Amino acid sequence: MRRFKFRLQSVLNIKEKKLEDERSKLGEIISTLEAQKDVLLELNDKKETLKNQLNSTLENSILDIQFVLGYKNYLERLEQDIKTQFEIIKKTQIELEEQQIQVSEAYKEVKILEKLKEKQYKNFLFEYEQNQIKELDDITSSRQKKVI
Repeated sequence: MRRFKFRLQSVLNIKEKKLEDERSKLGEIISTLEAQKDVLLELNDKKETLKNQLNSTLENSILDIQFVLGYKNYLERLEQDIKTQFEIIKKTQIELEEQQIQVSEAYKEVKILEKLKEKQYKNFLFEYEQNQIKELDDITSSRQKKVI
């Protein structure tokens, strides 16, 4: 029996490698997004801590204008950093969505080739069985001719 050989196996291998690469990129983007969310949480925590410190200072001591202005400037800077971080997260989420589409397309390409390979293998098996039946018929008919 000859062995089954899928003529597009090299293409299938390339598509599988591409799928693996796309999934790897997707994982990296997810990690980046999670890191960016952590940065945003840290900034929000700093902002809340700063507000609490400022309120505590205002309640317990005499007002120092320089001190209050320094806190105010730092608080404004944190709010700007938070806005910037939101923009970074939005861009990363868009990149994530685009990468998910890439992974989906690569997966479809691999599945199409795998189905084609499976179909060709079934045809190969069918032809092999037909050849086996034909050979058996030939053997049977040649034996019958010898007997007659």
